[in-house]
Amino acid sequence: KSASVFAMAGQISASAILACTLGAGAVKWPECQEKGVVIRSAGQAVFANLQGFGATVGCFLEDCQHTDKFAAYHAESCAQICLTLQECQYWVWGEEEGDEKCWFRSGDAGREDGVGTPWVSGARSCHPPGAQGLAMGNGDCWVDGFGYNHCCDPRWGPGGNPACWDGSFSYDLCCFPKEDL
Repeated sequence: KSASVFAMAGQISASAILACTLGAGAVKWPECQEKGVVIRSAGQAVFANLQGFGATVGCFLEDCQHTDKFAAYHAESCAQICLTLQECQYWVWGEEEGDEKCWFRSGDAGREDGVGTPWVSGARSCHPPGAQGLAMGNGDCWVDGFGYNHCCDPRWGPGGNPACWDGSFSYDLCCFPKEDL
C-alpha cells in the first residue's frame, strides 16, 4: 500500500511516511521531530537512573535515580538520553507543571495528536548529527578499576560508595557529568 493510504488511515506518523517514501535514514534532525505530538506512558515508560546523565530535578516522585522524565531545556537532551538508554524507542519534550521536561518510552502506544501544543516527539533515530550515547557520571574519575556502577549505584545510598572517595574524588565530582545536558 502506498504511504498516502496509511496516512489517510491514521496508522503512521508523518515522519514515518517521509522515511518510507524517501528511504531509511532520509529524515534528518530537526525535520525528524514530530511537532504537536505527545506520547503518553500507556505502560511503556522507560524508567532508568538519569541522575548519572545530569538529571537532578523534575523526575518522577523527585527520584532521578529511578525515573522516566526529568527537567530539560532542549529537545536535544531528550534525543541524546534516548539514544543512550537501550530500552528507549521514543522521546518526548514538553511542559509539565511549568517546567520543560523529557520523557522516555519503549513504544508509542500512548501517541496523541496535540496540534497547536508545544509538545515535540521523536523516535530513537531522531537526534542531532554526530550525537552519541552518553557515559554516566564524570569520566575523568573512572581510573584504577573504579566506575560509575561501583561508586555511584543507588544501592550505596545518597553519598555513593565511601570506598571510592578521597581528597581528589567525591560523589558530587564523580557521579554527575562535567557538563549539563
